[in-house]
This record gives sequence, C-alpha cells and structure tokens, in this order.
Amino acid sequence: MKKETLIYILSVLAFCFIISYSIISRTFYYIADSTISILVLTILFFLYPKFNLNKTVFILIFLALLFHNLGVFGFYSSSPFPFSYDKLTHFVGGFSLSIFFINYIRIFFRNSKTEKTILILIAILAALGIGSIIEVTEYFGYLLLGQGEGFLYFGGTGDLTGNYNLGGAWINSSVDVAFNLVGALVGFIVYFICKKFI
Repeated sequence: MKKETLIYILSVLAFCFIISYSIISRTFYYIADSTISILVLTILFFLYPKFNLNKTVFILIFLALLFHNLGVFGFYSSSPFPFSYDKLTHFVGGFSLSIFFINYIRIFFRNSKTEKTILILIAILAALGIGSIIEVTEYFGYLLLGQGEGFLYFGGTGDLTGNYNLGGAWINSSVDVAFNLVGALVGFIVYFICKKFI
C-alpha cells in the first residue's frame, strides 16, 4: 500500500471517529463538518497528481480540517491552549492553504523574482479567498439554519467567545480573516525556507 493511500485511510478513519463521537455526545453539528472534510480529502486524494500534491501538503490540509472538527470536544468554548482555539484553527487553515496553493501554482511559473512575487501574492490571496468563503458560508448558514457550530452555522462558541463588545460578529469575522492572513504569511515563509534547505 502506498503511503498516500495509508494517510488518506487514516484521515478518513479520524473523521469517522469524530462522527461517531458526535452522535454519542449529541453534538450533531460536527457530523456535517466531518462529512464535508471526508469529501474534500477524497477529492484531493483522487486528484492527487492534478493538484501536484505530496504527503506533507495532504497532511497539512487534513490537519486544518481536523483542528476545526476537534471542536466536537468543546475546545472552542474551553481551549486546551493558553489562547483562543478559534484563532488557532484559522491560523492553521491559512497556513495549510497557502502552502497548498504555492505548491500547486508554482508549476506554472518560472523562477524569476517577479514571478515568485506574483506566485506568493496569488497563493496568499487564494488562501484568504477560501477563508472568506467559509465566513460567508457561516453567514448564509446562520440565515438558513439559525445559530450553531461548524462550517454551516454562525454563533457557536467559536464565534461568540472573546471580548467583542462593540462589534460582535463583525469583529469576530474580521479577527478570523486576520488570523487566516497571518497563517498564510507564515505558511509561505516556511514553504520557501524548507524548499531552500531540502
């Protein structure tokens, strides 16, 4: 069995575990989120060569999705870290997406400084675009489905924690996008440092 196939199977099993835990704990929001995560990973797995994927990039996308879905354990309301869990998930998401896009888009560019700059800009904007789509999805989910947690809702513990007295949801969305940006910037720095020494 190829390592890529093993990683894919293990990632699907991880989300199946979260779905099972969601049912047992009656935290039903994460059933849909884990199902979407499995779908995303399945598409990426079957289009592995088309997206110029490698094991590292695939694992990073898996981790970005996993971190979000670990919210089933209540981490958004009670972070296991000394900082907001919601900020961490957005940072990891931005980080993983920027590396995904840089790794994919670079095959269309030469190595000139100008083209590297354009590549970095496109990758960061693409990562921010995906983050913004997620924020808009939460908003439309809130309009259609009401308050809750996960990709398809807004107003869960990850959205309502923090000291956002003046701007509420608007500040929350802005902070989310800001951490997507920070993650994307760190991602491209790490990518090029690793490429230089590997």
